[in-house]
Amino acid sequence: MTCAARPETSSPRIAIAGAGIIGLSCALELARRGAAITLYDPNTPGRGASWAAAGMIAPAFEAASEPGVHPQLFDLCLESARLWPEFAAHLETESGETVGYAAGPSLAVAASEAMAAHLDGILDTLTKRGLPGQRLDMDAARRIEPALSPDLRGVLQLTTDGHVNNRAVVSALLALCERHPRIMLERTPAPLQSHDDALDVEGHDFILITAGWQSGELKVTEHGKQFSLANWDSSLDEIDTYGGQMLSVERRADHPATTLRAGPIYMVPRGDQLVIGATMEPGRTTGMPNTDDVTNLLQDASRIVPSLADARITSAWSGIRPGTPDFAPFLGRTRQPNMFVAAGHYRNGILLTPITARIVADLILGGDSSDLAAAFAPSRALPAQV
Repeated sequence: MTCAARPETSSPRIAIAGAGIIGLSCALELARRGAAITLYDPNTPGRGASWAAAGMIAPAFEAASEPGVHPQLFDLCLESARLWPEFAAHLETESGETVGYAAGPSLAVAASEAMAAHLDGILDTLTKRGLPGQRLDMDAARRIEPALSPDLRGVLQLTTDGHVNNRAVVSALLALCERHPRIMLERTPAPLQSHDDALDVEGHDFILITAGWQSGELKVTEHGKQFSLANWDSSLDEIDTYGGQMLSVERRADHPATTLRAGPIYMVPRGDQLVIGATMEPGRTTGMPNTDDVTNLLQDASRIVPSLADARITSAWSGIRPGTPDFAPFLGRTRQPNMFVAAGHYRNGILLTPITARIVADLILGGDSSDLAAAFAPSRALPAQV
């Protein structure tokens, strides 16, 4: 399906494989800078992990003290969080749609001693960086959010952490891409071809891979046969799958009005609904959502917010997060000189959308790479997987 007239052939032409929130945002940023884009995806644009997420913009909770993550992931997350107010404002102005950006603060809570120790680590990192973060006693926390259980072991107020309506963001990005004169959307797989070990998409100068966990599974045609794209850059084979199940409940007056984090659990008020997530299931891509898993997730959430014990579930769904061994995205040039990748964002795809689009456009169109961007090159050293 072609959604716009073919751009001028004098522009740099870029083929993008994958039309999730990363692919859409990169397409728009590149087109704004003068490139001509063909965006390929056989699936409905933006309806994968981008649609399943809850819209968390949470640099402190996700990266300030998370074990095993890339040592500069917190820096990348912070920089992207700083870009979000302007990014959201531009989306709303240009699309005419509201994207529900809320800068924060959110509350991170602990229901166990182990979770309390994790909060201590977050606060320690924030203090060392001179960033805002405040420990609250339960009386203070429950004045902010009365729905919280009085039996929690600790609460942090995280000024840096907010959220956005990710589905509204995807809808706005898609609308802008569909009407941009330099962007074409094709509802087919990217026609990757190999000629003498060099990759190309006919008529394009560059290739950008943004297909999330399916990036390594993209097919390349060589001598009439098809092979996995991972054969041309094995780093793409390092992007693993992490299934996640979520639900929403009808939000009552005694349910949270504040975004809450508690270990893997989050609760995000969204109008008359409360979004609750998420399971974390390495390697899982099928059999979701599952009734028992969703029920258990709601039970876990009710230990944080007791009034959820009898909440009415209105919807349940699932998504597949793409993650690398250090839980940070691959951003940059692959082993193929004309091919770039932006994939493997794990739980931070929504948060990292603005910085990813900026880094990718800088690299492809200007050849520029900041020290921060270079730290996330797909050729970086990765921790050994157990």
